[in-house]
Amino acid sequence: MVCLARAPEGPLLLSRGYHTAARARLESASSRVQQSVPSMTRPGPYQQSDLVQVWDRVADSYADIDLTAPDHRAYHEHVLERIGPPAGRAICEVGCGSGTTSAILGGLGARVTLVDLSPRSLALKQHADYCRQDGLRMGFRDASFDVVWNGGVIEHFNDEGKVALMREMWRVTRPGGLLLIMVPNALDVPFMLGKKIAEWRGKWIFGFEDDLSESRFRGLAGAAGVAGAEFHAHNPIVGWWFLPWGRAVTGRLGLNTLRWHAKRSRFGHVLTLAARKP
Repeated sequence: MVCLARAPEGPLLLSRGYHTAARARLESASSRVQQSVPSMTRPGPYQQSDLVQVWDRVADSYADIDLTAPDHRAYHEHVLERIGPPAGRAICEVGCGSGTTSAILGGLGARVTLVDLSPRSLALKQHADYCRQDGLRMGFRDASFDVVWNGGVIEHFNDEGKVALMREMWRVTRPGGLLLIMVPNALDVPFMLGKKIAEWRGKWIFGFEDDLSESRFRGLAGAAGVAGAEFHAHNPIVGWWFLPWGRAVTGRLGLNTLRWHAKRSRFGHVLTLAARKP
């Protein structure tokens, strides 16, 4: 059962029970992929050559995701706040990763399409259609979706690829529809330091990653022809978790709460672009 409440003048809030149910759906998912459009499965020229292998390996960790944790709850509620009620709307996630947020959107009545190159990432088999294809060359008609979004994707492209992906996502967004893109914030200093340490130790598993500041993000969006984009960042806590003992320290300080993870801050870990297509 979906448990959903709206706080006065606030975002949609998902109950802990709903996140637990979404986790159960994720853990029971099949790895088979429904080919709903012609497959385009090779990385494009703007991506690392071993992209699929990198994200297949990352996908092995998705079953360990705790959807009841405050960072994930804050992220999902942030997406819902930007999108609004999803029921009956056509929503496309381009580069779906674990697909946990889309599982929640599908559970709330959205018509969800997931696009990814990694067959292991296309493992969530609830409330969605699946397209194993390159997000730079999607086989959808113009203006196909009410919402086109992703999180943690475009930073894995070079700048030409970032522009090309945003332009393609904008193309398949309907007039009046929403483009929503989230990336790690280059102003999240603890995260950037933790990432450097992980790379130096050979422990960084996410491949090439070029994180963005708001000013760079804004310039790239303009180059992609995305008009009227708004930017903000939230979650000043999770970046500390990439440092040794960072999670323990934030826990000891009482900062691992939904309120702190949802807090907006210029230095928050999640930098968001939201643009309504004219």
